Parts: sequence; C-alpha cells; structure tokens
Amino acid sequence: MEFQPRKVYVAASYMAPVGRYNGREREALTFLELAEKAGEVFAGSPVRPRDIEAVVVGSQSPVAFSGVDNTAAKIAGVLGISGAKSVLIDTASSSGASAVENAYLQIASGRSDHVLAIGIQKMSDASTADATRIVAGVIDRDEAEFGLTMPACGALVARALMERLGLSEEEWTAYSALLTQRAQRFAAGNPDAHLRFELPIEEYYRQIASEKNYRYWWPLRILTAKPQEVLVAGVGSGTDIPTIADRNYFHSFPATVRAAGEAYGMAGIRDIRGFAGKLHVNMHDPFNGFGPINLVDLGVVPRHRLLDSLLDDKLTGPNGLFPTNLTGGLKGRGHPLGASWMIQVVENHRLILEKGFAAGLSHSIGGPINNNIVILLERSDHFAARLHEPYKPWGLPTLGRLKPKDVTVEALLAGGEPVEGSFVTATTRFDHVSGSPLNTVIVVSCRMEDRRYSFLFGLGGENHEAIAGLTPGDRVRLERSGGEILVNRMPVRRFYRKTLDGAMEIAGAGWKKFTGKP
Repeated sequence: MEFQPRKVYVAASYMAPVGRYNGREREALTFLELAEKAGEVFAGSPVRPRDIEAVVVGSQSPVAFSGVDNTAAKIAGVLGISGAKSVLIDTASSSGASAVENAYLQIASGRSDHVLAIGIQKMSDASTADATRIVAGVIDRDEAEFGLTMPACGALVARALMERLGLSEEEWTAYSALLTQRAQRFAAGNPDAHLRFELPIEEYYRQIASEKNYRYWWPLRILTAKPQEVLVAGVGSGTDIPTIADRNYFHSFPATVRAAGEAYGMAGIRDIRGFAGKLHVNMHDPFNGFGPINLVDLGVVPRHRLLDSLLDDKLTGPNGLFPTNLTGGLKGRGHPLGASWMIQVVENHRLILEKGFAAGLSHSIGGPINNNIVILLERSDHFAARLHEPYKPWGLPTLGRLKPKDVTVEALLAGGEPVEGSFVTATTRFDHVSGSPLNTVIVVSCRMEDRRYSFLFGLGGENHEAIAGLTPGDRVRLERSGGEILVNRMPVRRFYRKTLDGAMEIAGAGWKKFTGKP
C-alpha cells in the first residue's frame, strides 16, 4: 500500500519587525531574548506550548554570529517547552525555509502532531568585517581565495543577463534603479520592514555618486496536523554544484527550477499560472539580477517577460496577475539571512488570511545559489475545491559537473608551455569611496584531457581596464612564470586564505585579519 502523507496546516504565525536590536534602532536584545519573543506566536493560537512535540530552528551560523551553540535546545528552554525534540537547521540563507520543510516532514510522516518552526538571526552581534567573513564561508574554498563573494556572484548573474539581453551598463543601471524604486515603494508601506522609506530614481543615482551604503537585518510559525484555514500544499528543495566556475550558465538557477517542480508536483499543480489573480509571490531578491530570473524559474512569467515583468503593475503589482514582493522583498524589508525565508512564509500566511489571497508562494536561495527551497501555502477550501493529484516533475535542468580532482591549474600548466583558453565572464570590485578598482574575478575555459573545463582566478584591480575589454569567447593565455600564474601576462592573486581563525585577507606585503582594524 502506497504511503499517503498527512495534510499539514499552519495554526499560527508571528514575526518581530526586521531591524537591528542594538538599543539604537530597536530595543537591545540578545539572541536568546529575541528567541523568547517568539512565544508571542501562542497568543490566540489553537496550539498551546505544552502541545508542541518538536522545535525546529533555522539560523545561519548562530555560533559564529552570536556565540550560541546547542541552539535549538536553548531556544526550547527559554520558550518553556523543554522536553520537545529540538533540531537546528543551517542551510545558509535558506535556513528558515529548510526549518519549515523539516517541520512539515515531521507532521506529514506522522512523527509529530504539532511542531514549532522558528527562523532567527541576529547579525549585529558581529562586526561588519566578521559578518563578511562568516557569510563568505558558504563559498567554495578555492574560489573564495581568489576573491569570489556573494556580491560577486550577484554581479556575475547581472552580467549574464546584460549579455543575454544586449543591455549596456547605462541601461542596466537604469533598470536596477527602477527595481529598487519598486522594492522601496512597498517597503515604505510595511510596518515590519527595516528600510521603511521610498527611494526615487533620482536619489538612487545620487547614492551611486556618493556610494551611500545600507545594511539589513529577523519570526516563526506553528505547523499542525489539526485542520486550519491554511495548509502547506507543496514543499520542494533543490541544490546545485558548489563551485561557480563549473556551472553551465548564470542566467537561470537550476536549483530553483528543481525546487519549484517538486513543490508543484506535490501540490498537483501543472501550471502555476492557473493561480493568476489569487497568488502572492514572495521571492528571494538580494541582488537586482535575481528577481527577474526568479519569476521565470518559478514558472510565473514567460522568459520573454523576464526584463519587464517586475516593472509592470498589471502583472506583478498589488492588483496584478501575480502580485510579487508586496512587503518590499529582501532589499526593502530586510535580509536577516537564515530568518528571511521564515519572514516570507509569515507574510504569505498573513496575506492569505487578511488580504484574500488563495495562495502564497515562498522562494528562498541558500549559499551561492545552490540550496534553494520553494513552499506553497494555500487556503484549505481552495485546495479541496481543485484537482490536486500529485506527480513527479520531469524535464528538470541538468547541472554542471565538478572538475575531477586531478583537473587543476597546476596540472594544466605542468607542461611548462603557455595554454590557450577562452574568456567566459568576469566582475570587478570597486572601492566604495574612491571608485578605484580593487580586485577582479575572472572565469576562463581551457581544454584538458579532451574536455573543456572552466577555472576561476583573481586579478589585481590595476588590471580592470584590460579585463573590461574582453567578451565571451575571446582568446586568453595562461602560463606560469617565476612561480606565478599569469592570465594574459597579468599575475593571478589570492585575496583570501582560509585558516583555523577564519578568512584572512592578503594586504600589501603581509596578512590582515578580518577584524575591521588596521
């Protein structure tokens, strides 16, 4: 007899406003004091604290950020529900999503009847430099040493879209200004958002000139087997390979397509566009290139609408076919890493109960776009009234392949002769005050053992102009000289070294630890 999972419902939801709980912007609270606030979810909930059989906590690196180990058991303790099973889930910025997935499975499998899922993050316990080091830990070690960071990943995605759509730098900047204006328009009306203000296009350009910089910063839900107004209709997750250089392309995220396919298959939805006018989409948009890609990968809009979909209120505005990120998204509402996706779920739960939506789609990206999760909440009566026969998704995108262990730059250049390769892509980091280029990440494709492999390198900022003139497919020369690896005669540099103390940056002639101090 085939196993039939139990239906899983949302009994209650709660979130604290997003912001820095440091005594200046919001009240001063420790990590565990923030967790204690989660007890407010039980106010008016049909599930009581003593009914909770498991606590699932989603948080990215809580030990590194806040010095809190054995995290889930401690949170169960401060909430007065010790005795329940407890587990910490850490899948980088999709930790909150993974916590809900784990909580769902506990109930669907019959192991528990009532589970408390929590997403919590307190990034302001760490300095900016230390937070940068912690976040960089999700990047492949070798690629991180050459200077790859999460913003660099976002920049490579943006470049891929620019090249695919034929956009100039000026056109992409204008597009980014419009997307940011949209996010801040909705964030300004969200009382729980961190950045509650509008940002006109004119101000966006002024901030480009002045390099003004903003930072972000935390919620939870009770899942139950007892019928409620809202149920979890679909849950899906997907991964991609850990390295950036070995991926087939950057203009789409296979992990999202796979996660969405699994969620829709579980919910029995053949075409999510059949939910037009009834669905709110809450997707992961920390960088301007991610949002338009997400809507296509989720199957919400066709690929030919990728560029304009978020700018067309008839499609994605409050009264559009697929209202999207109406609370401001990650850029406007805030992005407290492991808690962000739980916020999305709470917001969708509220929108279903309070604004008349039939369903809410939440989408989260973890790591360097390689640990993605999609969850569909739906009104129970709406789910019961439609066909929902589950199916296995098919035709999912293939992934790139990691290079074999013996395929290395050292092996490539072992013959002592220069090697011809081709340019794939690159991005450069600039000083936020002077505008001077600091370092460049470049991806080069070379043939080795009758196959082509891509390699990622770091170059000094002084080489920016030479790299900026390259287009995909241009010939690139790799060679070794005097112990150095050269790319078109430019020396390869390693900007970070992973040590037992964390990430170290090579500055000048020596080492500089990421403490924010000279």
